[in-house]
Amino acid sequence: MKNIILTVILGVCLICQISPSVWAQNPMPKKLISGPMLGYIEHREVQIWLEVAQSVQSVDIVYHAAGSTKMMKAHVEKERLGRVYNPVKLTLEGLEMNTVYNYQILLDGEKQSSTFPFTFRTKKLWEWREDAPNFTFLLGSCFYLNDPAYDRPGKPYGQDPRILETMGNMPTDFMLWLGDNLYLREADFSSASGIAYRYSTNFRHPAMQKLRGTRANYAIWDDHDYGPNDSDGKFELKEVSLAHFKRYWANKTFGEADNAGAYHKFKWSDCDFFCMDDRFYRSANTLPDSLGGKPNPNKQFYGKKQLDWLKNGLISSEASFKFIVTGGQVLNPLSDRECFMFYPSEWSELMSFIVENKIEGVVFLSGDQHYSEMIKRQIAPDFYPFYDFTCSPVTSGVKDINKTKAFNNPLRVEGSLLIANNFGKISVSGKKGERKLTFETFDIDGKNRWQFTLNQKDLTLSK
Repeated sequence: MKNIILTVILGVCLICQISPSVWAQNPMPKKLISGPMLGYIEHREVQIWLEVAQSVQSVDIVYHAAGSTKMMKAHVEKERLGRVYNPVKLTLEGLEMNTVYNYQILLDGEKQSSTFPFTFRTKKLWEWREDAPNFTFLLGSCFYLNDPAYDRPGKPYGQDPRILETMGNMPTDFMLWLGDNLYLREADFSSASGIAYRYSTNFRHPAMQKLRGTRANYAIWDDHDYGPNDSDGKFELKEVSLAHFKRYWANKTFGEADNAGAYHKFKWSDCDFFCMDDRFYRSANTLPDSLGGKPNPNKQFYGKKQLDWLKNGLISSEASFKFIVTGGQVLNPLSDRECFMFYPSEWSELMSFIVENKIEGVVFLSGDQHYSEMIKRQIAPDFYPFYDFTCSPVTSGVKDINKTKAFNNPLRVEGSLLIANNFGKISVSGKKGERKLTFETFDIDGKNRWQFTLNQKDLTLSK
């Protein structure tokens, strides 16, 4: 009898295309597989993402302003349904600014429920009227969730997923995913169905739901949610990987019309976020850094078109702070992992551009390292210092850097090193011209482990 029961369970798992271990820990809901996730939020529209079962034939979101009886509806065409892996996005339009909205999800006419309320607030029109609104956001990288059937043998690499619940319970305006938002295994990045499986499996984890459902979400990728470890532009399934990234994330844009990629820009209050793609056009790490004593122009990190996009965006930005968000570190010469610095031609071009054009308020945000820290570096003698805030890892293994040259890094801001599972939080506050950034790191239990403040004047050229 036990053998018969086990055979039935395994058969159900195969039909659902989920490993028995994952199925046992996270049984598939009848209709709603995962979500909802709030994607980008603007003044008059919001995008909501969710994944539904293959059997679902209709998806509707009914929404209304809090306190109003006027109902509106967004609908998914039936032709977009019926797939094995079925993520869908709905754009809610015709919204009022700075207004709280409540919504309901109807799958085949049935109302769905969750442990958190289905609500959001649209952006406020503050320009030319008042000082920029204060805001906060979470950030982190390296989200590994165990799946024994596909993991490497031995000690599990994924750590306690309760940290995701800690993040979900910390109110902020949005979440910034810094890459390695999931880990493609060998059985995943070898095929399109494998990549789809990993996205669907990770995104349905219970601990993920409140974090993604209670605030806007913006994402970049790095090697592990792009392809193999340390992968570059030669990855043969990069277009397939990009297609799945676009299906499972709800950024407002992805790349440009004439240049594919995961990069995009968004604005929040008086800050611009330039979210970079460090994989799609990347040259191999093993290419020589220099040729004939000069930086190798053929070793590219972002690629010419994306780098031009960034430079044009920076020089035209009027934001108080301009965040450049990339998967790996930017300023650390002692990194024993991948770093933008190891692509000296593009790195020098970007740094020189910022300095020569006197672009103020630039801050770098990064992940990947499997420990958190802040690097401070003086690029030019008469220019303000650059800062790179690295947040890693959330649930993947922690790197012991005590045996590396990076451990006693003189460029590290004192006290910022955290060798533990953690996430970051950034708060932007203050009056016009006196804005400030507060950086914090938190551990699995939400305990504050480090805090640091930068004033707007620290990132300007005025004396």
